[in-house]
Amino acid sequence: MNHVVLTVADFEQNGFVALAQWSGLSEEAARSFIAEQDAAVSDDAEPDSDTAPFAFILDLMTPNGDCVDNGKRMLPTQVAMSLAPEQVRLWLEERPDPDSAMYRRVPELGGRP
Repeated sequence: MNHVVLTVADFEQNGFVALAQWSGLSEEAARSFIAEQDAAVSDDAEPDSDTAPFAFILDLMTPNGDCVDNGKRMLPTQVAMSLAPEQVRLWLEERPDPDSAMYRRVPELGGRP
């Protein structure tokens, strides 16, 4: 089974931090969820990687941790907050250096992503 990871791309600190994950998904269910979130983001709402300090994205991961695909859109903070409010809030408050957060445990969120 695959899992979907909500990741923040911190453009100012030049790195990525995994914030939350949903495991035990078939590849079809994971891809469908990512596509639903992408479809909900309009062109005007999508963060611009050239000007935004950070943006969120959903990654499709294999059980052994390999990233096989990701969302086609960067998610604005509002969408990320709707998916993992506590994890996004904590990241915004702390804004850790991505290298220092690399080995943190990624919280598992229950229910359908």
